[in-house]
Amino acid sequence: FSTIPSTLPGSTNAPFGTSIDLAEMQAISTADVTGGLLIEALNKKMLHGTMSIEMRNIISTAVLAIPSVTQADHLLRARQAIYLVATSSQYQVQR
Repeated sequence: FSTIPSTLPGSTNAPFGTSIDLAEMQAISTADVTGGLLIEALNKKMLHGTMSIEMRNIISTAVLAIPSVTQADHLLRARQAIYLVATSSQYQVQR
């Protein structure tokens, strides 16, 4: 599938599933435009402080490529950073 609909055809009920609350990471991104605090928070929460320097640099480059002007920008920065950590081989081994 290229997309998963938010509701099933003919139904008004949205399906249940996993969701991630990005508010905390968005707030951290807003507080520190360098991205350092965001990356460190994800390092502690998702990798128990074991993030490699190489991974930190890759995520930092990706986060800094996104402007930090609006709240939507900070949300996108948080999403990008979480995605990169969650799909990394380091996270897959850790969990």
